[in-house]
Amino acid sequence: MKTEATQHKSTFHLIENVKKELSEVGYKPGSIRVFQRYWDALLVFEAANSIGSYSSKVGLEFLEAIYGITVFSSLSKQEKVCARSITLLNDYSRNGMLFPTDGNLPTVSFLCCFGDLLESFKKSQVSRFQISKTTLSNYNRYLGRFLLYLEKHNIRDVNQLTPGIISNYCSSHFTYSLSTLYNSFCALRVFFRYLKREGFLETDFSKIVPSVSYRRASKVPSIFSKNEAEKIFQAVDRANPMGKRDYAIMMIAYKLGLRSIDIRNLKFSEIRWEKNTIELTMQKTGKHIVLPLLENVGKALIDYIKFGRPASDCSVIFLRHISPIKPLSAPGITTIVKRYANKAGVNCAPGHGKGPHAMRSSLASVLLAENVPLPIISEILGHSSTRTTENYLKIDINQLRNCSLEVPEFDWNIDRGEVF
Repeated sequence: MKTEATQHKSTFHLIENVKKELSEVGYKPGSIRVFQRYWDALLVFEAANSIGSYSSKVGLEFLEAIYGITVFSSLSKQEKVCARSITLLNDYSRNGMLFPTDGNLPTVSFLCCFGDLLESFKKSQVSRFQISKTTLSNYNRYLGRFLLYLEKHNIRDVNQLTPGIISNYCSSHFTYSLSTLYNSFCALRVFFRYLKREGFLETDFSKIVPSVSYRRASKVPSIFSKNEAEKIFQAVDRANPMGKRDYAIMMIAYKLGLRSIDIRNLKFSEIRWEKNTIELTMQKTGKHIVLPLLENVGKALIDYIKFGRPASDCSVIFLRHISPIKPLSAPGITTIVKRYANKAGVNCAPGHGKGPHAMRSSLASVLLAENVPLPIISEILGHSSTRTTENYLKIDINQLRNCSLEVPEFDWNIDRGEVF
């Protein structure tokens, strides 16, 4: 049986290996130091409980006993970091590696041997099917992880693949969400069929990839009420440059319903001042849309561009206001909306889902209340199908009220003492 000193040495070495791997996949020293605080607490927990060796079970017991974390949902920011510190140890102990998570350092950028193969696969898919940028991005994400897994396990050619290797990789996903399993395994099956069709493999390994039954859970979209939206906009200090930017961003989200990624990447060339329109191709669907440049939106844009935007030759309109001056990062707009919502006293706690997409949903709610037909709302929001727009029918309270049924009378005969 391992002594306490041996156990500490073993866990210590696991932590050191994880730290080294984190550096290799792009984590900054400051981020690693944050994780180190929780790892130090883990070592103390193991010593206090005479735990002989680390396992994922030990990690989960640590989270529950010290931080009260039993489920990985509706966590605060600090709790997410704590849970992530244990997930990293579990991933490395299970897979012998970590996958990059920094959006600026995609997994595919770490590939040494399989990068060209992945690019050939994507080009083949583009030529055979009309696939969106989102699908290509998903191929990078899910297949990049698989190919990096192969390289980390000294596999340099797809001819070295065996059912056992594929099975081990799929088994390493057992802690992931059902949606991640579904997307990852679907991408793998498509990739293996490509390898067989193009002669890279003699065997079609797509048949041994597990099938996952998954249907996106039906959720009621989060929205801001009219009163909440007014409070949020009133909380913005439009006298300073950053406030001008944030106000313009939220006006576009609330009045035009653009997705966060399309606002973040909005270019000067997509604002047609002479026609009072915004014309762009949506990142998620690849659909070209033309939206009216409403007067209040246009004024907010002009105010920011003329009196708030930092001097820059960048073609993207909305920029960071601190060095380095560059376009906003992916979480930037979410942070902006939640900052003013919290300032206005609007509940944006974990689990409430009130970020920039709630502003987009709020526009759908307003249009439904004005009896705008569903196909028109679909066009405004840039949905590829009205089936997607139908999800917003759940927030059309007036129409739902019309569908309500009378509650039948309940015959309770006290005199006869009958209970039904």
